[in-house]
Amino acid sequence: MPPAHSLDNRPSHRGAFILTGVVTLSLRECASSIWEPRLRRLYSYWLERTGSRRFPARRDIDPLDIPYILPHLMLVDVLRHPLRFSVRVHGTERARRAGYDLTGKPLDGIPNPEYRSYAIERCKGLVETKEPTLVHYARELDGRYYRYEALWLPLSEDGKRVSQLISALLYQN
Repeated sequence: MPPAHSLDNRPSHRGAFILTGVVTLSLRECASSIWEPRLRRLYSYWLERTGSRRFPARRDIDPLDIPYILPHLMLVDVLRHPLRFSVRVHGTERARRAGYDLTGKPLDGIPNPEYRSYAIERCKGLVETKEPTLVHYARELDGRYYRYEALWLPLSEDGKRVSQLISALLYQN
């Protein structure tokens, strides 16, 4: 699993330090923490579609409304008994950056064991908390640091149980 909350001495785009590890924030408490404008826009869209409910259903989300984020999006089905996850859509840019396409495959098909474990635990946590979540992360690949911001949004068909997850991930460099 990636390290959590360790400071790095590389400056961020805000002139402060970046975090090498996972920083998870409940968005209902601090939506202003979203740096990336396209993620802020997606979160606003999700909130609009939520209405008076806790979260929207998949039928409330129209891909034609969010073309700016589709290449960076992953739609994950939540399967139960036992709890597991299947990737319905793995956006083209995400698949390109990852080096593999998970569309139509189980989430446990992620080749990197550490990242696979992290992704599955992230999804389990979202199913449990039912909260939109923001992740800031910096990871090293080939001796270079890549920062990204990811937004995780729950969907529910019955208004009670999380049935799908939307994840949008944007690299900052």
